[in-house]
Parts: sequence; structure tokens; C-alpha cells
Amino acid sequence: MHRQVFPNLTARFGLLFTCLAATLAYSLAVAPGAWAQADLPPLDERDRAMTMRGEFTLAGVGDLMIRRPASRLADAEVQAVLDIVRDADLAVGNMEGELADLKAFDGPLNGFVGTHEVARDLKLMGFDMVNRAQNHLLDSEFEGMFSTNALLDEAGIVHAGTGRNLQEAAAPAFLELEQGRAALIGMHAPIFPEHNRLAATPRIGNLGGRPGLNMLNLSETILVSGQQFSALRQVHDEFQRFRGNFDNPRPVAAGSPAEGMRFPASSSGRNDPTYRVEQAGEIPGTVVYQMNTEDLDRILRNIRNARQLGDFVIAAAHIHQSQSVLETQHLSTRPPAFYVELAHRAIDAGADAFLGTGVQTLRGIEIYNGKPIFYGLGEFFREAQWELEVSTGNADSNASRRMQQFARNFGGTTQSLEILVAVSRFEDGELTEVRLYPTELGIDEPDSRLGIPRMAELQHAQRILQRVERLSDQWGTQIDIEGNVGVIRVR
Repeated sequence: MHRQVFPNLTARFGLLFTCLAATLAYSLAVAPGAWAQADLPPLDERDRAMTMRGEFTLAGVGDLMIRRPASRLADAEVQAVLDIVRDADLAVGNMEGELADLKAFDGPLNGFVGTHEVARDLKLMGFDMVNRAQNHLLDSEFEGMFSTNALLDEAGIVHAGTGRNLQEAAAPAFLELEQGRAALIGMHAPIFPEHNRLAATPRIGNLGGRPGLNMLNLSETILVSGQQFSALRQVHDEFQRFRGNFDNPRPVAAGSPAEGMRFPASSSGRNDPTYRVEQAGEIPGTVVYQMNTEDLDRILRNIRNARQLGDFVIAAAHIHQSQSVLETQHLSTRPPAFYVELAHRAIDAGADAFLGTGVQTLRGIEIYNGKPIFYGLGEFFREAQWELEVSTGNADSNASRRMQQFARNFGGTTQSLEILVAVSRFEDGELTEVRLYPTELGIDEPDSRLGIPRMAELQHAQRILQRVERLSDQWGTQIDIEGNVGVIRVR
């Protein structure tokens, strides 16, 4: 009996494994992502269009680095900003940091953690949806992530970009409005290699599935001149002279000027930078990023699905990368080429708006195929000075503390305290205008009011708008400055 059954099972499993191996071989042979996107039929024209009827307004803001409630402040300039958010049909921002009941929370309290009342307060300010895929997601580990998500759920704020596994983190989140269904897809690119721990992993059946965020991984290459490459090659080759001193030297390929060379800068090799010689029109010091095809494919697939199932789709990306190694981290004013490509491909896949956050300053605005792209909206709240150590009495408040300097004068400039509220107006599915409201975060206010948005006075507002107009010039975006408001009219 056993002799008859087991050979049959073996044959069947053998056939199954052969099929699986063939499928895997095919997947590896085909260019990553090609099978998943290129083979999909295009969406029907009726599904591609934005279907919010009549007049519809989207208020987009940057990072919500908020630690305590602020909606009830009897300050006319603060309430004027919040009224802009409240008056929009849909208000979206990036939830920067975590929220918890500080007295009852069992998890570790580290980094940017606000009080549990903040979630309800954001709802009172008018916020409807937030991106949660950001680098402070695990400041208080998984307990902080789940605490924040639960508090947002209780407050009625829809969030996207995180979950118990990658499928949840990558999926669009939906909100039912009177005009129709809004969808949000959130994503983040790691700043440092250690931020890979933030990434959610997929769950397959009953296996795997690590909580975290929807990660867009990148590889980087730094451009150098031919002379600089030769100097690096000389240093590289000089290192190799001493390989014989070690029992187990690791291989370090020399590379070529056109293909690039990995320069040995760490013992593990994980942080070794890659350099290649500039080509025509390129500038030494520029960082060329390559998006991970599998991650990009997943993001575009979910945008496409949201387009089919939703009436208005927002792609939100929290990304800090800069154009050049010469720029101050977080203060890069122009987006790198990959970010522009990401925004364009998100719109092509079905997004009606692209909201970029991450850098702590403003970037330019593009109208692409009739859709608004905001490459950097700054920080709507910036309460970085509310350190847990200081607020709990475990450290002395001191203006020389690193976080105090980060909060008020980051990089020796006040640009991190100058922001925009962008209100995009649509009529029967078509973008008609974008109104830009310059706001400042208490530059001259005491620490107790620092980081809370308030309307910028006329001259300050015009300086902010002039800077954003200059940063938008590469896309030909015209911003009409009318008093303290900027207007982009879409013709």
C-alpha cells in the first residue's frame, strides 16, 4: 500500500516543484516589474478620469510634527490658517512622528511623540487623511506605530502608508465624502541604511509579514569629473596593494568611468559609495538615484487600483533625498531627477495630485498633465522643541540643546519655519487653479508658540512666494502674487 501511494505523491510533488521552478525562472528572466505593469490592459477611459462632480477643493500641507493640541488657540493668525484647512472639501498632510497616551503607554518613549489628544485635535483643525509612511514611524517602536494608527482611527482620520504587513502598508486608504470616494497611497524612501528596519514585509499565506511602512528603496551613484575619478581610482588601487596582509580580503571591483566604481569606504561594504564620470550636461557632485523596480511597481499598481475604485486619488511621498552631495541634509530646495520621475509616473498611473514632504523647506510646484505636483510643502507644524526629556523634567531646557537649535534655526536659516498651505480647486474633474497661502511657524514667537502655523505678514508672504516661484521655474509654472496669496491659474 505504502509503496503505491508514496511514488504517486513524489511524482505529483515533483511536477509541482518543476512548475514552480519554471515560474520562478520566468520571473527572474523578465525585467522586474515588466510583467506586472506592461501586461496590464489600460484602464477604461471612464475609469481614468477624476469623478468628483461640481466644485471640489483639496488642501495639502506638509509635515504634522505636532506634540500637543492647538486648534483652540484664541489667536486670529493661527485660526486664519486653520480656517483654510477646514474650508476645503478634503485636507491631507503627513503625520510626522507618533502619538500616545503618555501616562498609560507601555512602549518606549523616544523621539517625536505627541499626546493622544492630538489625533482628535487634528480632526478639529479639518484634517481628513494623512500619510503615515515617514522616518519617525518607529520612534516608539511598533507600540508607538499601532498606538498612533488606533488614535487616528478613533478620531476619524484616514491614514495610509503603514500596516501589519506590506500588503496593508502599500494598499490605498479610502474616505467616503459627499462628492465621492477619495483614495490615498503613502510611501517613503529611506534616508540612511538603518532605516530599512522601517519597511514592512509581505505576508504570504500564514507566513511572514513584518509591520512597517511602504518603502521605496533607492540605489545611489555620485557623479565626478574624469580627473576626480582618476584620483579615486588611484586611491582605490593603492588600497589593493595591501590585500596580501589579510587572510580573507573582500573583492572590490575596479569598475569603469562609464559604469561606475564602488569605492571601499567601510569594512562591511554596505555603505560603499559608487562613483561614475559625469556625462554631457551633468554636474559633479550630483547624486543619481535608481528606484527599486519592485517597489515602484507595487506603488504604481496600488495607485492604478485606487484610480479604478476611487473618484479622487492622492499619492503622498515622504522623501528627503537631495540633488547633490553639496546640499545640507533636509534643506534641498530642488527635487532630484528620480523624484520628478516618481511624481510623473504616479500621475500617469492615475493620481490626481502628488503631495511631497520630507525636506524641511519649500520646493517648487509643477502642473503635469493638468494635475498638481507639490515637491515640498515644508512643515505645517514643527514642534521639535517639545522634547520628551525636557517636558518630563528629565533634562534642563536649554537653547543650546541640539533639538532646540533644530527647532528654531535649523541650518542657520528660518526656511524650516516658512511653509505653504496649497488649495487646489477642481471643477467637474478639471484642475482650474491652485492658491498658495504663505504661513510661518512663530519665527519671532516664544518657545511655547514656536512651531504653530500662523499667517505670514504681507512682505514676508511675498518673499516666500517669490522663492517658490523661482523654484518652480524649471517647469514653467507661473505664480501670480496677489497680495499675500499666490495663484496658479490652469489654462
